[in-house]
Amino acid sequence: MHPFYDLTGKVAVVTGGGGDIGGATCMALARAGADIIIVDLREQQAQERAAAVRALGRQASVLVGDCADDAKVQEMATVALESMGHVDILINVAGGGEPRTFFELTRHDFDWVLAHNLGSAWSWAHALAPQMIANKWGRIVNTASISAKHGGGPPATVSKSAYAAAKNGVLGLTKGLAKELAPYVTVNAVCPGLIEARGTKGITRGPLIGEILKTIPAGRVGYPDDIAAAMLFFASPGAGFVTGEAMDVNGGQYID
Repeated sequence: MHPFYDLTGKVAVVTGGGGDIGGATCMALARAGADIIIVDLREQQAQERAAAVRALGRQASVLVGDCADDAKVQEMATVALESMGHVDILINVAGGGEPRTFFELTRHDFDWVLAHNLGSAWSWAHALAPQMIANKWGRIVNTASISAKHGGGPPATVSKSAYAAAKNGVLGLTKGLAKELAPYVTVNAVCPGLIEARGTKGITRGPLIGEILKTIPAGRVGYPDDIAAAMLFFASPGAGFVTGEAMDVNGGQYID
């Protein structure tokens, strides 16, 4: 293994680790040598992913809870630190889309989207960053979205303005924390484009996919491993001089 990507001895918390993107990220980090703490509401899926990580010879444990609940996040973070002794890498994947339009939403709906996408990332960073700073090494990688940059909407997304606002907030949080947590902790974000996962197959295998592919220079949709590769880079020792960055992983569909 190239030393740029060697995570031997590191411990990573992956929120949403039972899902497609989170799960692929768990496997990528484990293959690089990290032990993994999988956080998810879906215990069975998280346990299945933990078993796959252990099959690679790495330690894996599962924490079940809602990442939008700040008190629960603090509780889970305490368990993670007490069980492993330290957490070096935080990957914030947990979140949720919102396909309804502006006029279909209530303020309660909007607050839900903010809490699950932006608030969850804030809470986990708030819980784990102090010990990263104390240990003088840390990586935080947040999941934003192409929607944060182009506003969401059809045809290549399941989410619109509320989700775009929440994920743009994730970008602002990423940049702010990159400055506040320096020099020992780097904070970066990944902006996925159209990724084929359980929740998006209605689009990636739907009747409009031919038209959508015309907007993607790479000529295909993305897959969870495409995002996991970007997460691994930001989590790695080799990315130590990169912070506050938002990496587009969308096949060229949106370039800025």
